[in-house]
Amino acid sequence: MTLGVFSQWVAIIALLLGIGNVLWAWLSVPNRDTNKRIDEAEADIVKLNTKTEADLAVLTEGMKGHDRRIQRVEDDMRHLPTKDDLQIVSHKVTGIKTELDIVAKTLGRIDDFLRKP
Repeated sequence: MTLGVFSQWVAIIALLLGIGNVLWAWLSVPNRDTNKRIDEAEADIVKLNTKTEADLAVLTEGMKGHDRRIQRVEDDMRHLPTKDDLQIVSHKVTGIKTELDIVAKTLGRIDDFLRKP
């Protein structure tokens, strides 16, 4: 093998390596873009998880506050009168009013009697 043939083979191999390198670079660009997007998505997920955990903590505290307020209202509701209790009180007040009307009429008669000459 002569030096000319050897240099031609080296040139062909160099040309093929150059073409292979160009093809590899051309084909790997979408892959690099995809990897970049995956990395960005992973970073966004980490941010979202951190934000979600913080939001969850805030929501949990808010729910605890609501639970406490609801519990206070329920505790107060136990001591409030029911509809039946108010109806009983209404009947008793009506009875007292009736008795007071009778007493007022009686006092009116006594007053009239005492004022007659």
